[in-house]
Amino acid sequence: MSLIEAAIGWLAPPTCIGCGQEGSVLCEGCGAAEVTPFGVKCWRCGALSERAKTCKRCYRPGSPRHVWVTTDYEGLSKELIRIYKFGHLRAAAGPLTAMMAETFLSHNSDEEIQKANYLIVPIPTATSRIRQRGFGHAELLAASLSKKLKLEHKSSLRRLGQQRQVGSRRAQRLKQSEGNYYLPNPESVAGRHILLVDDVITTGATLQTSTSVLKQSGTKRVDALVFAKRL
Repeated sequence: MSLIEAAIGWLAPPTCIGCGQEGSVLCEGCGAAEVTPFGVKCWRCGALSERAKTCKRCYRPGSPRHVWVTTDYEGLSKELIRIYKFGHLRAAAGPLTAMMAETFLSHNSDEEIQKANYLIVPIPTATSRIRQRGFGHAELLAASLSKKLKLEHKSSLRRLGQQRQVGSRRAQRLKQSEGNYYLPNPESVAGRHILLVDDVITTGATLQTSTSVLKQSGTKRVDALVFAKRL
């Protein structure tokens, strides 16, 4: 947190979007009561799956092996994402990453995490969006998760073009994503286990194309951690 952000927080402390209590964008009580866990299931079809592994029916070349999702994109979860991305409220990264870290730790033992030695890589934000918001939303989540989970993070992926995907159908999103991502330094991910980080999954097109780019560059394995799955 910068000195300016700290000063703003002191002068105008955030209030919970659920109950209005001062001190946090989403208090622990509202988070526990209103944010329903996504569960141990395939991120694409919703079938029960051990450790939220991409099921055999949904797995295809370029798919991440596991996708750990915190909750559905509705209610307070949807509002939290809205004020974070479109309300430009950086403080919302706190409760978002707290819940994402809890999700990750609930699916992975200390031994599994140590063995994987993940490199956290955010899905890159379009530069036009960074200029509008003043920050890259996935990059900020990755940096915060890196501290919470004590894992290295690096913005290895880069994005070409500024086209928005909000509201697009699956076929359109897949087409838009093709060739949108690249790695300027492939050696930085070669042989690594990657943990992709993003805020919301809609069709999965972004995850799929990002994973394909990483695998083509020699990554050993790609998993993902996302806050919400759009219904």
